[in-house]
Amino acid sequence: MGYYSQLIKRKFKDVVGKRYEDVMREYGEFLLSEEQMMAPEVKSILMPLDIFVREIPDALYEVLSAFTAPVSLVYITDIQTVSVIETVLDKKAREEYLRKKESHGNELLDRVAHELNAKGLVSHRRIYTGQKGEDVEKLCETHDLLLLSKSYGAERTEGYPVSPLALRISQHVKIPLIFY
Repeated sequence: MGYYSQLIKRKFKDVVGKRYEDVMREYGEFLLSEEQMMAPEVKSILMPLDIFVREIPDALYEVLSAFTAPVSLVYITDIQTVSVIETVLDKKAREEYLRKKESHGNELLDRVAHELNAKGLVSHRRIYTGQKGEDVEKLCETHDLLLLSKSYGAERTEGYPVSPLALRISQHVKIPLIFY
């Protein structure tokens, strides 16, 4: 039995039966068990990037230097945007858009990979066209930590310090998340 469970038992030793169980249930969310206080082991890290991710703070690289896990860098071009461009304009415009997005994605992935390598971290890169939110959520199933820009998927504004897509992803993933 953990320290906190023993502490609660001592505090409520004179309270009989069901009352103790009620207190444990009601206040359990405020008191972490010793198992919950242990940091989870991180074997792989996911870091999605896009056109809205401009600056990655040096502090994030410092935090990452504490891990030995490889970082998967992924640049996803939104398939819905590509579809709209092809519908409204033509296939030539779609191909030009994809070419420019791929060029920008490769530059960003190269820069971030270089900075990670400078900190002694291994990185893997991937660039493709898909659904940003759903794909990140699926990729999280095979990773232990998510690094997510507050600007992922859209620009931030004064009223909204976190983009709607980044907020939605943070509400759906089940792994630890670091916003930057």
